Amino acid sequence: MNLFVKQQGQGEPLILLHGWGFNGEIWNDIAARLAQNWRIYQVDLPGHGRSPICEYSLSALTDNLASLPKNAVWIGWSLGGLLGMAMARWRPTWVRALVLVSTSPRFVTDKDWPHAMNPTVLEQFAQQLQNDTVGTLRRFLALQVKGSETALQQRRALNALLKKTGMPQPEALQAGLTLLQNTDLRPELLQIRPPALLCLGERDTIVPAGMGEDCQQWWPNLQKITIKPAAHIPFLSHPDIFMHYLQGFLNVTP
Repeated sequence: MNLFVKQQGQGEPLILLHGWGFNGEIWNDIAARLAQNWRIYQVDLPGHGRSPICEYSLSALTDNLASLPKNAVWIGWSLGGLLGMAMARWRPTWVRALVLVSTSPRFVTDKDWPHAMNPTVLEQFAQQLQNDTVGTLRRFLALQVKGSETALQQRRALNALLKKTGMPQPEALQAGLTLLQNTDLRPELLQIRPPALLCLGERDTIVPAGMGEDCQQWWPNLQKITIKPAAHIPFLSHPDIFMHYLQGFLNVTP
């Protein structure tokens, strides 16, 4: 399957993966800044943006992402971060370094994993999607910016992005939710070799900031930073702070 990939800039490859319900265009502002020093690949995941739908298993998705350049820096937000971890684990020659933004190896709570979403929340979204795709996506959008000091401005920007670039395919939304509900990569984290940075928003209600320390129990080599005023989309709400931490990580990455 051919993924739609928007490219710009010159230099070593840097790949940007978006989260559930959006497409590669959400990275436009960050991509333009990074393109001064990197060759940027903004990916539309299957069924989002201009990419056709495919099977939504980790193995199928990583097979499709393997069409991208090897030895790249991968930056994944939310669902995209989950896929970045999978690539670093099972396709290590593709990943030179990994930046994880508001993401988790397990998105739902467990008895030893408290800083995550209640499974019933994702179940409700999955049920609502069957009857009201647009309304459900907008409710999830509101959840992503909840708690941010610029929540209203972010909601407007995200709504405008959806209008401009189009809605994801309903099948992709359902399959993506199923992936978020059922995936647990914690046992795989110690096998991830590339250097990795986790960026969290302190006000995030989808991936609570406390997850960072929980994750480091499974993945001691993981670097972690928290942007205090941010919710689930720190690169959109606080791009200068995000870029500061990102550049600092990239500058010391071999």
